[in-house]
Amino acid sequence: MARDGALDPNLRPSALQRFLMLHNPSSPRSIIIVGGGFAGAVTAIKLLDRSTEPLAITIIERRAQLGRGVAYSTVDPQHLVNGAARIFSLHPDDPDHLVRWLVANGPEHGWTPPEDVPDSSPPRWLFGSYVQSELTRAVREADGRSSLRHVKASAIDMLTGPSGVCVGTSDGQQLLADEVVLATGVFQSEPSATEAAIVSDPRYVANPWDAAALDRLASGKQLLLIGSSLSMVDVVASMEARGFEGGYRVVSRRGQLVEPRRNTEAWRDFLAGRPLPKTARTLLALVKAERRAIEAAGLDWQGLPLTIRPWILALWRGATDRERLKFARHLRAFWDVTAHRAAPPSFERVALARNQGRWTGGAGRVLALHPEAGGISAEIRWRDSGVVERLRFDGVVNCRGHQEHDWRRIADPFVHSLLENGIVRPHATGFGIDATHDGQVISRDGRTHGNLFAIGHPLRGIAWESSSISEQLAQAIALAGLLVGASPRLRALA
Repeated sequence: MARDGALDPNLRPSALQRFLMLHNPSSPRSIIIVGGGFAGAVTAIKLLDRSTEPLAITIIERRAQLGRGVAYSTVDPQHLVNGAARIFSLHPDDPDHLVRWLVANGPEHGWTPPEDVPDSSPPRWLFGSYVQSELTRAVREADGRSSLRHVKASAIDMLTGPSGVCVGTSDGQQLLADEVVLATGVFQSEPSATEAAIVSDPRYVANPWDAAALDRLASGKQLLLIGSSLSMVDVVASMEARGFEGGYRVVSRRGQLVEPRRNTEAWRDFLAGRPLPKTARTLLALVKAERRAIEAAGLDWQGLPLTIRPWILALWRGATDRERLKFARHLRAFWDVTAHRAAPPSFERVALARNQGRWTGGAGRVLALHPEAGGISAEIRWRDSGVVERLRFDGVVNCRGHQEHDWRRIADPFVHSLLENGIVRPHATGFGIDATHDGQVISRDGRTHGNLFAIGHPLRGIAWESSSISEQLAQAIALAGLLVGASPRLRALA
């Protein structure tokens, strides 16, 4: 062993030979899922529900609970699902499934169902409990035919071969399987150069969902929040619930504030029945024209992203990498604040603080952060005026969220190993890894493995909205159909 759980290069051939010698074709088909957040859990659910043959599923996830990941691990009741409950059923053929579950199970989880449950935004912890409930149900209904095992460790290394895959874990195991699914989720960005001087300061909060860190700031008078999207809304809602009475200064690159979700009808489908635009410029021109038409009709602009959303995958696939990068550089920020809006109850906290004069925001750049007696000093250049201000804060919160999609900048040992060994290659856009449209991972030499797949965040370069619940659910359903519908198995015989 080269390190705990790692696959020693000198032992790699024997590991696969042992697999070839000991593997019994009549034994349950084995599938490893690396990552047990939403994407990993829903993949397991769909595999168990779809399979007609015995499956031995192993989920490698260091967290104690499956189905939560980063988004649904927060126990703060102020952190809500940023969408209406009626659109988040795990069963597209039963769209009211989540709503019924919330009505039946919400009270025992400490959540009182509101009058209009379908349009409500339940706590994210509760949604994670729903995913867990469905995973338990799927295992139970497999009726002993299939099994699910949770390995509470991290994957740190992998070896692929024509007859299987071997995954090394942080607790020293070498797990063998017929196929592996990468459901690694999203990674948090490394601290920026400006944050380096305060990264160990207790008044700096790197993780906006760290309850203990936010507790330390509750008695402060002035907080700097870096980022103005959904994570910022979470922080303000959490701090207000803690009784914080001070002010918030919010700075972001473009100064755009996410808006609360309003329940409105989708706008006319202006993309149907015509060739889809191939460039970001053409798409933007069409969207601007529709926005003017909506304004002229006196309707709510929030109906526009509802119309565009079903076309995102086709638009992304029809664009070149050059146009995708143009979109990411110039239009991503606009899309993020229009397509991903805040849950109304959470945003009410922001609106109240703003109305009280305790919340101010603007476009700018943080040039420097330094600890000083009793606080943290920040130098901020405001974009409109070009003025550089030096301000003092009682705390600083990084509200950019988990935003690192470029695998070349991720420090995780498993990611580094996959890249170093050529098992994966970065997507040309810099978002995630390269794969086919159905999630088959492409190696550095341009070939698919046949037994290695990906879902969710790693596929951001393949399908732009791969970070969303609806896209990950669709990918899980399609992947389950591909895997358990494959006969003979996808792996080649030795």
